[in-house]
Amino acid sequence: MHKAGFVNIVGNPNVGKSTLMNSLVGERISIITSKAQTTRHRIMGIVNTEDMQIVYSDTPGVLVPNYKLQESMLNFSQSALLDADILLYVTDVVEAPAKNQSFLDKVARETVPVLVVINKVDLGIPALFRRQGQTPCVAECRDYTGFGTI
Repeated sequence: MHKAGFVNIVGNPNVGKSTLMNSLVGERISIITSKAQTTRHRIMGIVNTEDMQIVYSDTPGVLVPNYKLQESMLNFSQSALLDADILLYVTDVVEAPAKNQSFLDKVARETVPVLVVINKVDLGIPALFRRQGQTPCVAECRDYTGFGTI
């Protein structure tokens, strides 16, 4: 039996969505740069094996739009909520978890599984938390997202 599914990658700007997509697909498909808002539309990457196919979708970073281009980019990110079999919500330890609370609320209302990916854990985390296998941002993400288990 051959299985297929759509995995959409969403989150704020500069949290590592494109880097994650390239890593999952095994190819350089999305542009990776420190400049915010480099991804301006959804970019698809497909992984095929003998018994499965996964279509990954990298989306623009979510922000409150200030002009038409940003509105269009936000529409791409919001449309990714509609056609996913699984959502990967990417955040990092640098940003505030509630940076875009209205989008988080939309993600939390989704009926598909949502996996929270916390990136950049090697930046600014005290050694004590690393030794204990915890990061302060996990508790914050749980509190602000309402996703439950992280």
